[in-house]
Amino acid sequence: MARVLIIEDNQPNMDLLAYLLSAFGHQPLCAYDGVEGVELARDALPDLIVCDLHLPRLDGYGVVRSLKGDPRTRAIPVLAASALPVSDGGEALRAAGFDGHLPKSLEPDALIPSLEAWLAPHQRGVAPDSHDGAAVQDDAATLPGARRLLLLDAAPDNCGLAASIAGHLGYSITTAATAAQADACAGQSFDLLLCDLDGPEDHANALLDAAARHWPTLPMVAIRAADSDAISPAIAARHPAPVLLAHPLEPQQLAAALDAALPVRST
Repeated sequence: MARVLIIEDNQPNMDLLAYLLSAFGHQPLCAYDGVEGVELARDALPDLIVCDLHLPRLDGYGVVRSLKGDPRTRAIPVLAASALPVSDGGEALRAAGFDGHLPKSLEPDALIPSLEAWLAPHQRGVAPDSHDGAAVQDDAATLPGARRLLLLDAAPDNCGLAASIAGHLGYSITTAATAAQADACAGQSFDLLLCDLDGPEDHANALLDAAARHWPTLPMVAIRAADSDAISPAIAARHPAPVLLAHPLEPQQLAAALDAALPVRST
């Protein structure tokens, strides 16, 4: 369970998000203007904050400046809730201090997965573990018809974010955090490779080498630390060409990338 602060002056929007959070076992905290939101954040220290941009007394930009300027609240993720389309992938919002954004156009069944992607693993619906000797298979593997996804995870500091998002999207996930774990999966069949490379370069390269050995033609989505990172030869040589993403990772971006990488199923 997580405590999620909602700063929103529109009552129907507030009611919907608070209802969904409660239904999924989380505790919503509600503030109806920017000043009240900042005060409640400082008092309650929630796990996550969802903040509207257009608020009475203090707008969302003022809220995030106050929160990120306060050592007590600086580390709390703050998502901008916007009814307007974001055309730059959220770059301007991140430059303003927000950690990510949450489109108000999201369907209710997509809202909670998008929010939970910003929570710690033990607070989410999917919390992949890691073991030294074997890859970890997620419970989603038991879902009939689920696409089989092998996650090569070189990014332990991201707390299983990619796995959490993919799990909520209904994929059957096997996670390999080391080259040895990837090698142990060599005899298995997968529909897609998802590689989170936001970790030590030698660690990421070892996982990519394992992918090249065992699944050279499998469709791949690769997540780099930043768009400016160089594309490794192991990625550039793949065919079909991988779909490339970069951190900070938005749930909607990953969902679209997985759909784009997967071949269309025959009916």
